[in-house]
Amino acid sequence: MRKKTAVFIFVISSTFMFSQIGIHTDNPSAALDIVSKGSSYATKALEVNNSSALEMLTVVDNGNVGIGIANPSAQLHTTGTVRMEGLGTNVNNIKVMTADAAGNITTRATSTLLPQILSGANGQDAVLTAQTISSINNVPGYTNGLFVKSFTISQTSVVTFSYSIGVLNLLTASGSPVFNDGASKQIGANIVWKTVPAGSPFSTNGLICTSALPFSNTGDYYVSGTFYPSNSCPITLIPGTYSIELQGFVNAVDNTQGIRATFGSNIYDRFDITATAVQ
Repeated sequence: MRKKTAVFIFVISSTFMFSQIGIHTDNPSAALDIVSKGSSYATKALEVNNSSALEMLTVVDNGNVGIGIANPSAQLHTTGTVRMEGLGTNVNNIKVMTADAAGNITTRATSTLLPQILSGANGQDAVLTAQTISSINNVPGYTNGLFVKSFTISQTSVVTFSYSIGVLNLLTASGSPVFNDGASKQIGANIVWKTVPAGSPFSTNGLICTSALPFSNTGDYYVSGTFYPSNSCPITLIPGTYSIELQGFVNAVDNTQGIRATFGSNIYDRFDITATAVQ
């Protein structure tokens, strides 16, 4: 009994003298030095359970730490909430923290999260030329190459096309300013694909978006002024180089008067392309 007491006193004294405890090591290099009992990924160096035998804290041999996770698959893996205080303010705002669908945390440059101007900037790419087109007997007329633009995106992005194009000099197909047949007529604008990269679900000449202004007149009525078909169309695109065409159109269902109009070359013409990258 005295011998056991002496050994116990020696161990306690040694602990206080050296202030180091080793678990699975005879030469602890810290106040508490724990060495894993094995070298496999699943080997645990530390496990802390609560009173309900729920594993609250786990450290495995490869260095991964789990909080509420028995087998952490990342350096820090948790299913609970994370709270940070006293972080201060980043006046540069260069990067932000993001998470993917699996919960993996990374950082992204703020420039990739904000809309990037690919073309336009509120009218810098206005439609500088004009074309006159006509329609009768329900055969639409379309501008040809009035405005074509190419752009490239390096990652999957939500790309928004915004346009407004002036339409003026509305006349019948024969050139009269009087519309009195009561037939439905239409002026509008489309955006269509000219080229798309391999792997894109879209096809050449496919419609991206459209806008139209219908009207009909009876009696001796004039249609005057400038009209502005406009739209804003967001669409998700894969990386690659694309080209699009802004296309004006007219259509008259009648076979008597028809319609004729001039598109473009107006100071209020607008065409913008912006892109916001998606994770």
